[in-house]
Amino acid sequence: MIKLVLGKKGSGKTRALIQDANDSVKRTKGHIVFIDIDNSHMFQIDYKIRFMPLKDYKVKDEESFYGFLCGIIASNYDVESIYIDDLCKITEKPLEDMESFFNKLSVLEIKYNVSFIFSISRTEENLPSFLKKYIRQNT
Repeated sequence: MIKLVLGKKGSGKTRALIQDANDSVKRTKGHIVFIDIDNSHMFQIDYKIRFMPLKDYKVKDEESFYGFLCGIIASNYDVESIYIDDLCKITEKPLEDMESFFNKLSVLEIKYNVSFIFSISRTEENLPSFLKKYIRQNT
């Protein structure tokens, strides 16, 4: 499953993403990963969740981020969910130009049974049409 948590800047998307990740620890048997730009939210994440600040890995674009996600999955077949805070900040690319990324992610999701949950600073009305099928929750 690919899921988008949408909302304007400051609307509580990150808080909702963290809460969802922390709640999922209670109901999942596999591993959970939380990816953020830096470690500013590290202490809000349940200790059972693997927290990964991207600043430590020098990921700066869509292709390197996709490779990074593949590496996480390849190194641990028990990963069930990957939470990603603020995708556009990570990739430094506008959502409108990321259709290929989401198509490749859909293949990973199906092949390895991994859920990807993203926070995105957009409202549903301003979302590119190829992403509308992933809307599961609005903040």
